[in-house]
Amino acid sequence: MLRLNDSAVITVEGISMLPTLQEDDTIMISKSQNYGLGDILVFAYPTEELLVHRLIRKTENILYCKGDNAFRLEEVSPNQVYGKIIMVNGLDILPWPLWKVNLSYAVHCEFINCQNVISQTRQTQIYKLYNEIILKNEGAVHMTYRKNESMEFIQADTSSLAVFDSESGDAHFFDETGIDILNILATPHTLESLIGELCSIYAVKPEEIQEDVEEFLSETVSKKVVLAE
Repeated sequence: MLRLNDSAVITVEGISMLPTLQEDDTIMISKSQNYGLGDILVFAYPTEELLVHRLIRKTENILYCKGDNAFRLEEVSPNQVYGKIIMVNGLDILPWPLWKVNLSYAVHCEFINCQNVISQTRQTQIYKLYNEIILKNEGAVHMTYRKNESMEFIQADTSSLAVFDSESGDAHFFDETGIDILNILATPHTLESLIGELCSIYAVKPEEIQEDVEEFLSETVSKKVVLAE
């Protein structure tokens, strides 16, 4: 089909790409000369099956893919790839932004750190954050987020904040919006209550800022500036 039409339609089986792809979803594949981080690729697997997973990292000769609802990366050579998904159930699909890609990769790193034990990985802050803002599993326990008071916070003025991690020697910098969020997180907040307070400050609707707040938490929890519990 790809040779004849440059596109093909297949049906999804399995749950490794939840919640992006559901069982029995119809996906359209398109050939491409170049694949970017966040694209969902269809590639041949050694068991002679086709896998549909997201491109998370890449080098010149190897593409590293992972299911959104999985833990391990697969090493894929470019000649194994049939194409990338451009439509799901007749609707266009866009690649993930880089912060989501990085968070998914962080889950894989935690999996390796936990010696490939899924139950231990699920107890890490990174996975719990990923579960809340990416997987959005029903019945999941809502996390609380708070500023990591063990770090040194140096505010030069109302629009500039430096956070110094004495353990790693890293410094992180935040603008006025970041300062507002960290000030709110001086006390523990759920994602919902954090967004609610920010809506009051900026007179916006939750849906207008939710993804920006999720991106902020993704970056700051990864850097341990914010603790997720």
